[in-house]
Amino acid sequence: MGITGLLPFLAEATENTHISKFRGGTVAVDTYCWLHKGANACAEQLARGDDTDVYVNYCLKYVKMLLSYDIHVIMVFDGKNLPAKAETEVKRREQRQKAKQRAIELMRLGKTEEARNVLKQAIDITPQMAHKLIEACRKLNVDCIVAPYESDAQLAFFSINDIADCIITEDSDLILFGCKKVMYKMDLTGAGQLVSAHKINTAMKLRPDVYSFDKFRFMCILSGCDYLSSLHGIGLKKALKFFTLTAESDPLKFLDRVPRYLNMRHLEVTEEYKESFMIACATFRHQTVFDPFKKVLVSLTDPADAGTDPKHCKNAGEKYDNKRALKVALGNMHPSKDEVYGNWYPPESLMPSRSIWSNMYRKKVEKIDGKPKEVAQFSGLKTYKQKAEIVSTSLNDNLQDDDDLISTYRKKDLIAKKAESPEKENIVKEKCEAKDTKKNPFVKLSKFNKSTEAPSENVLTKSRYFYTPEAGESNSQKTPDSQNTQDSQKTQDSQSSITSKISHLDIEASSSKKRTLEDNTNTNLDVSIDLTDKSDEENLPAPKQEKKKIKYGPCRSVGLKKQKSLNFFFNKMTKNDK
Repeated sequence: MGITGLLPFLAEATENTHISKFRGGTVAVDTYCWLHKGANACAEQLARGDDTDVYVNYCLKYVKMLLSYDIHVIMVFDGKNLPAKAETEVKRREQRQKAKQRAIELMRLGKTEEARNVLKQAIDITPQMAHKLIEACRKLNVDCIVAPYESDAQLAFFSINDIADCIITEDSDLILFGCKKVMYKMDLTGAGQLVSAHKINTAMKLRPDVYSFDKFRFMCILSGCDYLSSLHGIGLKKALKFFTLTAESDPLKFLDRVPRYLNMRHLEVTEEYKESFMIACATFRHQTVFDPFKKVLVSLTDPADAGTDPKHCKNAGEKYDNKRALKVALGNMHPSKDEVYGNWYPPESLMPSRSIWSNMYRKKVEKIDGKPKEVAQFSGLKTYKQKAEIVSTSLNDNLQDDDDLISTYRKKDLIAKKAESPEKENIVKEKCEAKDTKKNPFVKLSKFNKSTEAPSENVLTKSRYFYTPEAGESNSQKTPDSQNTQDSQKTQDSQSSITSKISHLDIEASSSKKRTLEDNTNTNLDVSIDLTDKSDEENLPAPKQEKKKIKYGPCRSVGLKKQKSLNFFFNKMTKNDK
């Protein structure tokens, strides 16, 4: 059942997920997988032919779990067998007969546990068992549909047409029908493994421009599937290797290159195998399914649109009467016999809008990204909706508003400014013309309008930044304020007192050398006086620096003691060596 090793091969396209990811959506279920698991729990009773509901209750546990997450469930059941699966069905029937005989022999020998395990392989799910589950699901308003042939193609129909967001199954070849998202190995907690079709190229390690879904389908068919057995010695790995080496998309052409590309000269590709390969491809692509909205039988994909030869669709299933197909789909008739189970039809008034049998079918509501055109405003305790008025403005109105703004800006120059008083203007001028000498003496002289000149008399100046006015200048030209003139006179008096003290200064000659004093008052440069003797500085004792005691922690002090003891030990050793 399925393709051997396909799920491990798609490990890079698989992620662990939970069914709550599809909350509020729709999920289609391959019901026969659950029926087989439920039948294993009551294999002995089914082998005896006893009536039991164990397998029904087992399936309903999963259904109720899905309903708890607000998920709409579509239960899909198998119909009659396809001609393409005639060989596989014969093999399965033989295996079930052998398993049943083996179980009887083990029961005679008293090996009951081994017999129970073998009986699980001999179980066959009948349409009567499926109908029993359908009746139980109808009570829960769960959609049930019986496919005209295989449930795999019917599940793919719901996935391709975006009716179902996810497919739940255990059959590995379901993804070959074109399903977008398939969930495998789901347990009763809702956890499982999700395979996404758009990630298959990463599993095949092919670039997106080289990968195609048809190439993936060809690879799986070449490795062996339910509709065609594989060539001798070719599995998934060799099939992948071949399709990475060829870019040909026509099966009739690339099949001849398989022995040469895979270095398998003994392998022979016959014309019969090529024809069977084309039929298997058509069966996956164009199998007959039931459309519950149109109530007719249709192909999964139209062969005319795909360019498929009609002769290759002979195993895809014939399209029989639509009335009979509707009865089979509703579960009122046996898929392959004329046996009638009931006459149930979906009530239009009671069916939910998400049901596939509803005449007013509605898909899952999606979120709107854009802003709403009408805003609902709520006011007061009584909340009621009020439609906000939408004001429509034309382009001419916008242009008129712009013209009005331009005209107002032009009229601004005509508005008279407030005249300032003459007293304020005089104060501003005085502040600009005033030469501030009280500021930082290190300000550059370039900021003043007039540069200073050296004094005419022998005056020892403290700094070159002091301003000394000339004799010919009037008081009005010197400074605007009287306070500045007083400050300049004070500076002259202080400078004259300094020069007088220096001229009358008596300095005794030392024993070592006589100190000399040079008078540089005649020069325009600043005076520099050196009254120290370098020899005296050398004889002066250096000031004692107080040693500060550094307090170390206990760990540091122990380390220093160890270091001193080691140094002492090594010094002693060196002395002994000498």
